[in-house]
Amino acid sequence: MPQLQKAVCRLVKKRKKAGNSGETDRRSNKASYGEKETGHEIVLRSRRNKHIQRSANRVATLCGCLLLMVFFNGCFSISNTERIKSNEIADFPVYVVDHGGHTGVVLDRESAKQHLPSINEEFVHSRYIEVGWGDEDFYQSKEKTTKLRMRAVLYPTNAVLRVTEVPIDPEKYYPNIEVKKLMVTRTGFRKMLSYIYKTFKRNSNGNPVKTGKGLHVHDLFYQAKGKFHVFNTCNTWTAKILKEAGLPVSSFLTITSGDIMNQIRDYRHSTPENLTNE
Repeated sequence: MPQLQKAVCRLVKKRKKAGNSGETDRRSNKASYGEKETGHEIVLRSRRNKHIQRSANRVATLCGCLLLMVFFNGCFSISNTERIKSNEIADFPVYVVDHGGHTGVVLDRESAKQHLPSINEEFVHSRYIEVGWGDEDFYQSKEKTTKLRMRAVLYPTNAVLRVTEVPIDPEKYYPNIEVKKLMVTRTGFRKMLSYIYKTFKRNSNGNPVKTGKGLHVHDLFYQAKGKFHVFNTCNTWTAKILKEAGLPVSSFLTITSGDIMNQIRDYRHSTPENLTNE
């Protein structure tokens, strides 16, 4: 790790060198005429050098963590075909939607309304609702800039929940992206909704706090608990709520949408037919 930090630091300083060439020439001219740097200039130079070192440390730490993530990712995975043993029949549908980098969970609104009453009132005419968690600025922005992406990844940031109307069967509503239908038990469905309920930040009346209008006509954003960062992404949150539902999913190092979809793609849920054959 120290060698990695030094290497990154050298690269950062090299890039800074071109931008600071004018200042370097000015300081050289001062020295040739016997002039000294002012105290203010010395302080600014010291601050700039410290900033370069901190930036190098952050990049080196991130690179090291990513290397560890790749190394250990296979050691903590759960078998995709593992089946939950339960006396209950899994007859509550849950859909996981892969939007390309981001996943959301679609629920039957009627089944969820007792646990999410205030949310249900906003989407009373929709058959399903999709819930997703993400970075406050990036998630709500129509322009997904590189600056917003890097800020969301490198720094712990505030989070929001997005609730979207899904008027018809999710597999038909999203025909061009991957949608995985899972079946969970009544107990698992209740636990999952409880986890979602607790993620909403609430006002003094106990109601979820809206941040404003959504990106489209039929969605809304709400303030959410938790901090978004590279090791706690929207897909990590999706994995956590699926795990609450009793599904064999690990949230550890579940960072990308592929991480979550690979875990559930071949999952076999318990149906009455499966139970009779066991």
